[in-house]
Amino acid sequence: MPSELSVYKPHWLSRLRSALRLLIIVLSGGVAVMLVHTLHVYRGNTYLDLRKGELPMTWPARTNLAPTLILLCIATANFVASVAIMSVSFTKSFRRPMRSRDIYRIVAGSFGVILWTTALVVFNLLGKASKASLGRYACTNKNVMSNGRYQYRAVCEEQGVAFYLAIGAASAELLTLGTLAVSAILSAKHKSPRRRIPEKKDSISFGVTGRFP
Repeated sequence: MPSELSVYKPHWLSRLRSALRLLIIVLSGGVAVMLVHTLHVYRGNTYLDLRKGELPMTWPARTNLAPTLILLCIATANFVASVAIMSVSFTKSFRRPMRSRDIYRIVAGSFGVILWTTALVVFNLLGKASKASLGRYACTNKNVMSNGRYQYRAVCEEQGVAFYLAIGAASAELLTLGTLAVSAILSAKHKSPRRRIPEKKDSISFGVTGRFP
């Protein structure tokens, strides 16, 4: 029994995975906060005082918010999912290296990596393709002498920071997936085989002599 119980003790990979999951929570939360603030700047500060020599702050009539909203949704979903995973991982049954549970975690981790990759590609490509995207427009006009140049700079910088934080979160998610794969392999290799009851040799001696009535 002691050797059987030792199999279910959390491996060092589990602690590494918990640290990576905590990092993902911080990074994905940072992405969400940054993008929400850029949307707040976009929605507000439209009635700033106009000083001499300044141009009025304007945004495109149809500002392309799709890249920002897609990355924000993925970051928020990943943040909520990571918090839920961290909460469930403290239960004993979730930490047991059962084969079905390992497969489930690998599939979920792969789905998370795909979502992050898709969000980053969409954010980067759509942002560069559209001159009216929130981030590109802000970066283009951040040095224009307008009453909203500080707002433009804030949006440009925060969109860039959010992008790099998302790259960090995606990398951490990929590393977590790697630890899950390694953990599943080690679990399969070190899985204790079922104890086989040794066959007892036939102890009945057919040559036993005795007195017969």
